[in-house]
Amino acid sequence: MAWSSASHPDRLLLTRQFPIGPDRRPEFEPIMQAANRIWNSCVWHSREIREKENRWPNEGELKAKFKFFKVWKELHSQSAQAVVEEYFEAVSGYRKHRENGHDEMRPPDFKPKKHLRTVTWKKQGFDVRPDGLGLKRSRGKDPVSVPLPAGWNVIVLPDGQSITGTPVEVKVKAIVRRRKVENLILHVTFDLGVMPVRPEAGPVAAYDYNAAMLARATSAGVLDLFVGRELLAQIQYRNKVLAEFQAKMSRLREGSRRWRRLQTAKARVLEKLDRRIRHMEHALTKALAELDRKEGIAVSVLGDLTGLRRSAGTGMKGKKASQKIHQMAYDRLGSQQGYKNLMRGIRTIFLPEKYTSSTCYACGRRDPSSRRHRGHWKCRRCGFSLQADLNGAGNLLKFRLAENVVGVPGPVSFHTIRHWRWDKRYNRYVHVSSRAGA
Repeated sequence: MAWSSASHPDRLLLTRQFPIGPDRRPEFEPIMQAANRIWNSCVWHSREIREKENRWPNEGELKAKFKFFKVWKELHSQSAQAVVEEYFEAVSGYRKHRENGHDEMRPPDFKPKKHLRTVTWKKQGFDVRPDGLGLKRSRGKDPVSVPLPAGWNVIVLPDGQSITGTPVEVKVKAIVRRRKVENLILHVTFDLGVMPVRPEAGPVAAYDYNAAMLARATSAGVLDLFVGRELLAQIQYRNKVLAEFQAKMSRLREGSRRWRRLQTAKARVLEKLDRRIRHMEHALTKALAELDRKEGIAVSVLGDLTGLRRSAGTGMKGKKASQKIHQMAYDRLGSQQGYKNLMRGIRTIFLPEKYTSSTCYACGRRDPSSRRHRGHWKCRRCGFSLQADLNGAGNLLKFRLAENVVGVPGPVSFHTIRHWRWDKRYNRYVHVSSRAGA
């Protein structure tokens, strides 16, 4: 699923998956391999231009060059253009990593000839039919018909309301495990339009993301502390497994039989761990959105963490704190919480977190030394004592209500603190006692 605010802040885009089946592979294999050849052509011509002219080509340059290639005419024109766009997105990510000092990064490389690349059909590249979709190819070639179950374009919201979505993008992806194509999956992105949201003058909830804790403060005076140590432990374990594989592979010749076996095993193990981490992230953001819905929250405030990783890399934080900051997917969590809130009629906004972790919520005095050991905040002037992340969430709430943090006393008196922790039996976050949440 996805959430987009490019055209309107309350516009909702959701993606659903439908299995096509491995028996349809002969129909899609020529299309996916044609997309793979376009990708390899992008890599080849980019290397030539870099060697001869010492520069990267642009999208328009390669699109104009490939337009008359035979492989280009195997796909719908927009599907072929999407491959070039995806290549340059990968190039942009590579160059950004290099600029940030990651010299070990490599530019996008060739894919095997028989690789089944994901193919994208944009809105003009497919027809909506009563029983499914018709995926267009180039002129003179018959479209590929994909039957779908009844109600495939109906989205049911958490309140039980059903909305018919408009398909705006379709992707076909191959699921490969142990070097075998197990299935083909159809990803359909629906535009549900502008969602009705509650008035902004209603109750507010503010969230402070941290590596091991997530704090929530509401204008009703309720504080929630979500213990995320289990999620952080999964991320750290993934990094440990990755380091072990890399250490073994570094002692082998690249491309050898043992090296390829380790490469396959690494991909399989990391995929399983990534699925577990994504599930825990979705369970966390769903729990937050459900809390907001039950308590009638109108606006959910998240911290704008732009530049956090850059500041952590400059030595402003310790080694362990910097490592935890780089490990957590703050942007992905914010995006997930944003679209889940929107499905429940709650607007999500981002505000700067400047001075929220170094200012007392009660009296408004800025004093970084008041943050004591193990995340405990105790103000040196007024004696206000609270868990440090909850103090930061309260200051973010203060910024929303009073439009300032420093020098402003807390506008809300907090009276309830609840603790939440991951329960392995139910695979979700549950309400626990303060002692169990410590």
